Amino acid sequence: MYLARVVANLVSTDKYGAFDTRKMLIVQKLALDQKPTGPTTMAIDYVGAGIGDLVLVGAAPGLASTVFGIPKAPIRELIMGIVDRVETAGTFQEFGNSVAPPTPPAQPPAQVGQAVSLSKPTPVPRRRR
Repeated sequence: MYLARVVANLVSTDKYGAFDTRKMLIVQKLALDQKPTGPTTMAIDYVGAGIGDLVLVGAAPGLASTVFGIPKAPIRELIMGIVDRVETAGTFQEFGNSVAPPTPPAQPPAQVGQAVSLSKPTPVPRRRR
């Protein structure tokens, strides 16, 4: 598995049957600092990715055959996820727009002698039988 950026759509009028009804995209493999590494390659989209998305690509032998249930599928690389953010050692970097930043940690418990504000719980109406 590796991170990649979707750089283009791939359109083919004549293709192998395993590619029918499948979206083909060109992806650029990336290092963790998001710098391109190596040549671009074709990957089959499994999750609805689009141009510009940072994606997780799986490239194991037989992976696409297992996922799509096709006995002999000449599909080497499969887009398996769209990356929204990467979090390491308490820091994060957002890549997408679908996930909000993590919430800040909760306030520490009050110390002895410190004033604490408590709100009254909202009463729950009772149901009549």
